[in-house]
This record gives sequence, C-alpha cells and structure tokens, in this order.
Amino acid sequence: MLSLQEALDLDFAAPSSSCGGARDQLDIITSGFTPWGPESCPTLEQVMTMASSTAATPNDKDEEELRRQRRKVSNRLSAQRSRARKQQRLQELRATAARLRAEKEGLAARLRDLARHDLAVRCQNARLRAEAAALSRRLREARRLLANFLPPQHGGWTGAGCPRGVAGVADDLRARLQRR
Repeated sequence: MLSLQEALDLDFAAPSSSCGGARDQLDIITSGFTPWGPESCPTLEQVMTMASSTAATPNDKDEEELRRQRRKVSNRLSAQRSRARKQQRLQELRATAARLRAEKEGLAARLRDLARHDLAVRCQNARLRAEAAALSRRLREARRLLANFLPPQHGGWTGAGCPRGVAGVADDLRARLQRR
C-alpha cells in the first residue's frame, strides 16, 4: 500500500504500464487509492455521476432494458399461469360444492322417508301392543270364566249348585263379551 507521501508524489498524467514499467509510476485506477485531499475531494453526487457515466454505456443500457423487458414478459406469463391454476381450482371447488349439495339433498330426502317410516312403524307397534294387551285381558277373562263353569273333575267351579251344560257356558261367555 502507498503511503500518503508516495501518493502525493505520483504523476497522474504519466501513462501506466501494466507490463513492468517503473515501480513508482502507478495508475490511480489500478492502485485502488484516491489521492484527493480533503479540500479537493469530490462530493458524493459527483462520484455517483462519474460511476454511472462510466458503468452505463449505451450497450449496457440496451442489455439492461432487454433484461427488464424479458423479466416483465416472464412475470406476466407466470401471473397468467397462476391465474389459470387458480381458475381451474375454483371450477373444481364449485363442481365439488354442487355435487355435495346434491348429495346433501338426497340424504335429506332419504332421512325424511326414514323418519316417516319410523313413525309409521312406531304407530303400528303401539297399536299392536294395545291389541295384544286387550287380547291378553280377554284371554284371562275367558280362562276365569271357564274355570268357574267347568265341572269339578276338570278343576273348575266347586260351589253349591249344579254346573250348567256347555251350551249355558257359551251363552254366559257371549253375554259377558257383548257387555264390553
């Protein structure tokens, strides 16, 4: 690295030689040292202007604009593909929703039918139970009547008097059942 004194002694107008010129004649660009003093130091704006003017040649600007245009086209195509995928997904979701709605309506109709059938079966079951209870009561009454009118050898009535014949028992049964 150069000392401050060596930097001040440099001849900036002399051409530099990259192929072994004098050691004390260094090019300011290749040495990496800027020998400006505080009073002659360029402002930041001046340095930026110099850097942009040397870096951005017309070819560089054209290449940069071309890259920017390619990037815009690429982004546009990517956004278009993304919108197409989103639209496809939305159509699939709508189709799924319609299918599920139809399935829900079918299941609701089936549930209503099953509920009606359940109610009919419950009503029929209640009616049959009531009928069974009534028949059970009638059977108990018939057994009791038969037990009262059967001769003693058959386990029937053993009270005073003679049991009546079978025709009399049938008449009594009919009379009792008609009263109900």
